[in-house]
Amino acid sequence: MREEDRKFLQQKYNLCDIVMTLLENRGYDSIESVEKFLRPSEADFYDPYMLKDMDKLVKRVKSAIDKNEKVLVFGDYDVDGVSASAILIKYFASQKFYVDYFLPNRYVDGYGLTKESILMIKNKFNPSLIITVDCGIACYEEVEYAKSIGIEILITDHHDIPDKIPDTIVVNPKLDGQSYPFKFLCGTGVAFKIVQALSGLEEAKKYLGICAIATIADIVPLLDENRAIVKFGMKNFQRNLPLGIKMLMEENKLGFDCSSTDIAFKLSPKINAAGRMGDAGVALRLYIKDDKILLKNTIEVLNNLNLERQSLCNKVYIDVVKKLSNINISNYNSIVLYSKDWDSGILGIVSSKVANEYNRPTILLSEVGDELKGSARSVNDIDIFSAISSLKTDVLEAFGGHKMAAGLTIKKKNFKSFLASLNDYLSKNYSPKDFLPSNLFDMTLEVDNISQKLVDDLEIFEPCGLKNPKPIFNVLLSNKASFSTLKKFPNHLSILEKGLNIVAFNSYKYLPLLKSSNTRHVQIELQKSNFGGKSVVKGIAKNIYTGSIDKLSSNDYCFGEYLKQICCPECKCYKKAFFYKKEMLGNLIKSAKDECFGTLFVCFSLESYKELLVATEGKIDIQHYMYEVISNSGINAVVLAPTSTENFGAYKKIVFMDAILSKNYINSISKSSQAKIFVPSYKKVDQSVFRGLSLDRNVFGKYFKIISNFASTQESFFGDIDFFKKLCKNNRTISFKQFIFCLYVFLELKIFEFGDEYSIKENKKVVSSLDKSKFYQEVGLVLQSIEDKK
Repeated sequence: MREEDRKFLQQKYNLCDIVMTLLENRGYDSIESVEKFLRPSEADFYDPYMLKDMDKLVKRVKSAIDKNEKVLVFGDYDVDGVSASAILIKYFASQKFYVDYFLPNRYVDGYGLTKESILMIKNKFNPSLIITVDCGIACYEEVEYAKSIGIEILITDHHDIPDKIPDTIVVNPKLDGQSYPFKFLCGTGVAFKIVQALSGLEEAKKYLGICAIATIADIVPLLDENRAIVKFGMKNFQRNLPLGIKMLMEENKLGFDCSSTDIAFKLSPKINAAGRMGDAGVALRLYIKDDKILLKNTIEVLNNLNLERQSLCNKVYIDVVKKLSNINISNYNSIVLYSKDWDSGILGIVSSKVANEYNRPTILLSEVGDELKGSARSVNDIDIFSAISSLKTDVLEAFGGHKMAAGLTIKKKNFKSFLASLNDYLSKNYSPKDFLPSNLFDMTLEVDNISQKLVDDLEIFEPCGLKNPKPIFNVLLSNKASFSTLKKFPNHLSILEKGLNIVAFNSYKYLPLLKSSNTRHVQIELQKSNFGGKSVVKGIAKNIYTGSIDKLSSNDYCFGEYLKQICCPECKCYKKAFFYKKEMLGNLIKSAKDECFGTLFVCFSLESYKELLVATEGKIDIQHYMYEVISNSGINAVVLAPTSTENFGAYKKIVFMDAILSKNYINSISKSSQAKIFVPSYKKVDQSVFRGLSLDRNVFGKYFKIISNFASTQESFFGDIDFFKKLCKNNRTISFKQFIFCLYVFLELKIFEFGDEYSIKENKKVVSSLDKSKFYQEVGLVLQSIEDKK
């Protein structure tokens, strides 16, 4: 942008330098483009007749009205489909032309037009014309079947175009050969354009509130005409929204000045719940009915359905994670699973969560008879629609969707073929780096430059959503930054940097890394918050990144966790370890460099960790973890002093940098990992691991009292180290190694046991001798051996 244009815009809109730079970085680099973005106008509502075949559709609809034909609107069961249906139903009613409507039941009718649903509609409604909204583009055979029984179908849709489209009038902004300048309307957006074509913009504007909600909910790009739809729609919520939607907003404590984020996360899930649990007609009542008692009861039903949906999502998610714990995720470019116990209505939600967590395109399917039906979600820039489309003629029964999301049906007998073909396609069209977690942010920002003025100016980007996300800033943390868990919510972190408070939700596992690394940065979204009656700026962490572990000066924690190998119970699963020589370490590192995923290095001492840092310096990008492997995506990593083997199953190779204290520890890994395990043949156990440990019963008595007192408080903790640190508040002289030794002897003897919610319970009825503990005995043998060698 020319400097004089930048200054003109900055003065006109009173914007700070940072926001002007953000606009330029997002491609708004001229006065015209900035003005169009900041001030959407009615000129952004394009001529609907530029949509291919819109003139034919309007002519056919007007003919149906003139002849008083029986017309039926056929929608989809999500927010977009329900909203699009509502617009046409309400518009036709306003013209004194009443239409029937049908929203398929996900479980009874399946997705979109089917021959069965068309025949049912014929028998029940006997329409001469069906108008689809938000569906139908892939239904060539179904449209031909409808013709054969005397029904004409008009298709209005926005999904990606298949190889063969129905032989009828089709309106879809993604069709080739049309002059319409914007391809990314949602299904409700297309319905809005139909009303605009039939009766003009002023009439269509009555439905902008409905259209805005659907445009946000369907996660289409909030740019260009969609931005205008949402901007004008939300501005006129109070005037244009149906009574039922207003009541639902009130129920959810949303004002008419709410944000697009509020719509996406608080309102849309409630509307969607009806279709996900079966009957989308429940949600449609909010749009087309005016009886307050009926609407109040409908909202109560939706709330209950949403709670049921949340419960089902959680159950399926837990089941998926359990299945993935037995799968070496680093061997695959996608996650594809099915179960007869999964409810197909919520698989899209769970697929999205799993895809984001494991950083793999995810397809979850429900087994129904001899078919598998479900949803696909993708990550990064991986086109799951194209990937699945390439397989259609071979294994797919039904399919439709977008680049990042799709629905599909396959025969169960074709599952293995589908899985192999999909992974083959992804391997050929994407490199391993395409599956790495994305590290996208708008700009790096000094905390000193964060102000109330900046946060106010950032509001110009609203409404935010796909392709117009809320600005994310990368903030480098200084050595003076402080970190702590929130008192009432210990699974959340508070980061304080030069007066800026940053909250990192569900990120407590990063706490030791943040405290022990010199290289730390966090990507944040800025928000305003009220504190003490004043407006203050806070940050919401989106990603946390740390470098190598630099500040740990003692092996106490490392050796304490190392010691736990001895107390691993005997395991029937025998896992053979491969012993490697020192010169082989370079080959293992080179292998990790070539593959990006699949190798985990495990260190139980600072010395072995530093040895690995020297060996990998400049040769490999690697994640550094402390005490826990935080990610389950299988990305190459090193973990120092792991407290458990959780997420070890995501790797193909596990390379230990220290000698192993017990074969049972190696064997136990086989329960959660199919990885090849490598152990250094050139290293012996460092006797320092055992130095300072005591077998004295008085010492054990001391630790028993400390743990018993803590157990009585019923206070929760996150793992061994957090437990120990809580004990240290009132017992500053205790040792972590001795604590681990005593604690796991007590656990083996069942004197204590871990309870729910990360707590510990004392079994007061249990009385046992320390000698009955194998852990106690084995450590005793080692200590005696060390003493004998002196």
